[in-house]
Amino acid sequence: MKTLYIDTHLFDIDIILFEDDKIIKREIVKDKKYNSTYLMPTIMKVCPNKDFDEIIVVNGPGSFTGVRLGITIAKTLAYTLNKVIKPVSYFDMQNYSLESSNHILSMNDGNGYFIAEYENHKLIKPLYYLSNKDYSEFAKNKDIKTDVSIDFAKVLLHLKNVSGVNPHSVKPLYIKLIGVEQ
Repeated sequence: MKTLYIDTHLFDIDIILFEDDKIIKREIVKDKKYNSTYLMPTIMKVCPNKDFDEIIVVNGPGSFTGVRLGITIAKTLAYTLNKVIKPVSYFDMQNYSLESSNHILSMNDGNGYFIAEYENHKLIKPLYYLSNKDYSEFAKNKDIKTDVSIDFAKVLLHLKNVSGVNPHSVKPLYIKLIGVEQ
């Protein structure tokens, strides 16, 4: 089984092709300004024949434009190529990668922090966002994990038991308001 992984949730593009849970090819593009210019060419570089069975797409949280871009491309590929699509939050990927079952995860976007709280590897409250100032107070005396290395083997193992969804039902995971809404 081949899986195409698409992640544009924050600043970089990360495209991986897995075969039987092993990485065959991976490309990371580190260019914050022009993700839309590089996303499709990077996907075509990693998987030129469109030879994959399913798509895993990170649906957030993160950059409004980055999340929207990755999801739009993943949905389009899934729909037009009749492929299975599985959305996953970046926090859930970190959660699956950790041995401990109770933890607080945070991710900085430059202006503040997205926060996820887990008990027994289950999200215990809705994701939320704190400004840099509010986060400083919140983080005092807490063991917060910020840079969890993704263990793709564990993520893929978990997602094997998750059914694909209709591409039209994949939604971005937005936590904070965009500038125009504020």
